[in-house]
Amino acid sequence: MLRAIVFDIDNTLFPSNDFAEYARRNALTAMIEAGMDVDENTAYKKLRHVIERYGPNYPQHFNILLKELGVKHNPKIIAAGIVAYHQAKTGIFPYPDVPKTIISLRERGYKLCIASEGKALKQWDKLIRLGLHNMFHEVFVTPKKTGHFYKSILDKLKLKPQEVLMVGDRLDKDILPAKSLGIKTVLVAHEHAGKGADYSVRNFGELLKIIERLEK
Repeated sequence: MLRAIVFDIDNTLFPSNDFAEYARRNALTAMIEAGMDVDENTAYKKLRHVIERYGPNYPQHFNILLKELGVKHNPKIIAAGIVAYHQAKTGIFPYPDVPKTIISLRERGYKLCIASEGKALKQWDKLIRLGLHNMFHEVFVTPKKTGHFYKSILDKLKLKPQEVLMVGDRLDKDILPAKSLGIKTVLVAHEHAGKGADYSVRNFGELLKIIERLEK
């Protein structure tokens, strides 16, 4: 019997890739207006390389960017980028069918949880900005998703693998580690049908049909 449903955040509850590009370009526009004499597309490509090299949680992307572009260190330009990036966060919204689907699942009595990779502060920031932070019973965050992480979730929830459903967009992080423990999985594949999970959906709302099928 299914008792709990666990969700990833990025590109599962909201289009994080689209938002990241928008926020970064918003920051670069502000930096150029503040005096960074570089073409935006050139700066964007360089910024992506910086993020790939240092990781998304590195706190000085813009400092490194100026150095990589050969631009003299300028606190005004860096501050302009930081402010514009964070201002862009006001435009973060969940996928259209996420809130009503989550509410429906809560009303059906399921325990709803988050399983996310990254820093807890940043993941909570996303949930709060999405307006979803009070809809989940538990939030689990780890530096790296592994089978051990999903095992710890089962232990904390005191549930068996067959009582839990994992929903995410990444095979390597959301689906395969959970599936290796016997947890049923749903791949959210927005642009194409996914393979490797027990179920696959293109729209979050389709999840309800899968739940109904599992309830029978």
